[in-house]
Amino acid sequence: MSLVVKTIGGNLRRLRVERHLSLAELAARSQVAKATLANLEQGRGNPTIETLWALALGLGVAFSDLLEESDGTEVAVLRAADGPRVGSGALDLRLLDRLERGGLTEVLEFTLTGRHDGLPHGAGIVERVLVWTGRMLAGPAEDPIELGPGDFARYPADRPHVYEALDGECRGLLLVEYPQG
Repeated sequence: MSLVVKTIGGNLRRLRVERHLSLAELAARSQVAKATLANLEQGRGNPTIETLWALALGLGVAFSDLLEESDGTEVAVLRAADGPRVGSGALDLRLLDRLERGGLTEVLEFTLTGRHDGLPHGAGIVERVLVWTGRMLAGPAEDPIELGPGDFARYPADRPHVYEALDGECRGLLLVEYPQG
């Protein structure tokens, strides 16, 4: 069992129980099958990014609340090969950090090798992309922006959006900002 899947399972169960939700209630809220939820809570399976977003929305939490083990340290170093990772087809995400100052911003490294269609993440959520290598299309699905090394874009993620590598692999930084409240 991978450490990431075990962490997701423990966080999922804890968050569900804290909200006094049954598996059936969370399944209805997130539109994720009850059997899938049971498997994930037991540390089995390989959830997609879409499944994790659906669960986060169903629980009313940030995406990274499902991925991160809290350690309470003040100094943190994350080596290049470390950190919770989730993948979904063309998109691979690695959680680097969480910034909490009046709201929450997740800091994720991404590797993109094809096209990933992002579903709306929830009201007021904004994404920011900084490309390190390669070229990509990112942003609103109806009008994505072409980005290359050093380019940065900000766009609303509470509507359909897209990530598409244009020349093989594209790598960079993704910030997901949740509204305060």
